[in-house]
Amino acid sequence: MDEQEEKQRTTQSSSISKTRSSHRNHKSQSVANSIPLHITVEILLRLPAKSIVRCRSVCKLWSFITTTPEFINARSKKTSPPSVLLVFRKHDKLIVFSSPQHKDTYSHVEDCQITTPKIGFVRRFDSVHGLICLEGSKRLEIWNPTMKQFFTLPEPQGTGDGYYVGGFLGYEPIEGKYKALCIVRGCNTQVLTLGARESWRVITKGSPIHWPAKDSGRCINGVIYYKAICMPYRHALVSFDLRSESFGLIEFPMRDYVRFLMVSYEGRLALISSIGSVVEVWSLEDAENGKYWSCKQFLFSLPANKRFKSLDLKGVTDAGELIYTGMSLNGSFCVVYFDPKKDSIRETKFAGISGNEIWQPDRLGFDLVNDLYVLPNHIESFISL
Repeated sequence: MDEQEEKQRTTQSSSISKTRSSHRNHKSQSVANSIPLHITVEILLRLPAKSIVRCRSVCKLWSFITTTPEFINARSKKTSPPSVLLVFRKHDKLIVFSSPQHKDTYSHVEDCQITTPKIGFVRRFDSVHGLICLEGSKRLEIWNPTMKQFFTLPEPQGTGDGYYVGGFLGYEPIEGKYKALCIVRGCNTQVLTLGARESWRVITKGSPIHWPAKDSGRCINGVIYYKAICMPYRHALVSFDLRSESFGLIEFPMRDYVRFLMVSYEGRLALISSIGSVVEVWSLEDAENGKYWSCKQFLFSLPANKRFKSLDLKGVTDAGELIYTGMSLNGSFCVVYFDPKKDSIRETKFAGISGNEIWQPDRLGFDLVNDLYVLPNHIESFISL
């Protein structure tokens, strides 16, 4: 066979392949159009997350339906129960495990995502209404684990050769908007609305001079809370109302605030510590004025089990269960849930990735204080960034 005949056959093969592909696409489009619209929407609403993502590439109609705000809001009401995400940071990679949050039985979890953020080293993680905010040295990156998408926000104004001190993501439930907040050099605060095609806006009124701590922020009922050092050099909690875009300062109810983890507990801002067998919970009852705190104490009684000898409090579920993780990695990893009201304990075992060199718990030498992040109450999000 000469060269000309070979080229002719290759061209014919390519043409046939394109014709078949076009036929399949036309057939898929015809099937999609033959189903009544309201039935199509109901079917798509009932599909699992992975199937919805795949359906977006089937035809333009399905892609359009699944990306409308109406579909996304309706799907969020039908979504599966919240999950807990475990994020291990290894150099420039993130190893992310997910587990159903309210599963009652002991279970093994092996599914994971391994991904690399665009902003390099990540200093802080915040999970907000299905999206995760990653804080780099000068930029914020928004990650949607459901869609497996990353979106790097524009660099805030005035960073120059330095870096901005802190950045957080919040969700305003009344208008259904996500907003990012950043604090540049303590005195320059800026906000950006996701999806609005706008740049950072500088907040000029009521912004205190402050430096956010390294702790993650918490968005509760449209308000971002985070720990900070405020002038004149005192530690306090800062609140940022996403609707009014106004700041507030809340004094700590105790002196030894360092050992307390800031969480959302029973729908309110709370500070929780777990030392020995004593769990102490401070809840903010008057969020508007930030002055009235209530305090409760519980006893955490661990069963006689070697796995539970050394545990670290990492978060709280929306049902009020305290989440603990082990202080070491040895072949597998356990997450322990403690319900202080029922005095009950359950656990989930993360078995890891068999045959994958990236996940070798006994060799990685993780610093489980700084390299492990637990993100509870995570939900699916179908927002395209």
